[in-house]
Amino acid sequence: MRPILFSFGAIHLYSYGFSIAFGVLLSLFLMRHRAAKEGFPKPDGVVDIAFAVLVWGFLGARLFYVIQNFSYYAAEPLKILAVWEGGLIFYGGAITALLGFGLMVRKQKCPFWKTLDFFVPYVALTHAFGRIGCFLNGCCYGKSCDLPWAVRFPEIPHAVHPTQLYEAFYDLLLFVFLIKRRKRARREGEISLLYFLLYGMGRYMIEFVREPSWMWMGLTSNQWLSVAIMVVAFIFFQSRQRKAP
Repeated sequence: MRPILFSFGAIHLYSYGFSIAFGVLLSLFLMRHRAAKEGFPKPDGVVDIAFAVLVWGFLGARLFYVIQNFSYYAAEPLKILAVWEGGLIFYGGAITALLGFGLMVRKQKCPFWKTLDFFVPYVALTHAFGRIGCFLNGCCYGKSCDLPWAVRFPEIPHAVHPTQLYEAFYDLLLFVFLIKRRKRARREGEISLLYFLLYGMGRYMIEFVREPSWMWMGLTSNQWLSVAIMVVAFIFFQSRQRKAP
């Protein structure tokens, strides 16, 4: 656990923010390179869309986290701004990011599904670095375990599953799979919907060993969201697969 990477006097470089920033910059570099090579979308358009997705996603991810921990932030409202301490919920960010994405591609008159297919692999890549940031920050850890790779955090009296690294590794695999799969995709939207299906599946499984926030009928809130996303993605996937190429 290393929440602060470096300090220069009163200035601190937080590992959580640095990891996300690195993932975003790496994804932007790869997206611009691919856009310039393939001719879609326009490289400048990539930056505009990515910026909108980042801003909308960040606001949604933070809002959902604050709502989930409302009693704490009601007592400490200024802490809402302390994002360098961690506290983003991916599913909340995904919902608002999709809204921002839809508004931007409509403004730029880009085809929705084709553009989304272009972006989603890099969402997985950026998310992987975000989870590495979670690990360094010491948040989003798993349940108690005594496995050889169990880790300890200062504020926890027992070793736990490094669920942050589980998800980071899964997201990296998902990124590689989607990049390779895009060459064999038969219809627009296939890559995007596969992302939501596979991410939902992986997140559902990881939640079994992650420390839950709240549960209902034996499943965590993130598992219920995973199920909902997988069902919606599967319905759209089947619908688009039946359409003529």
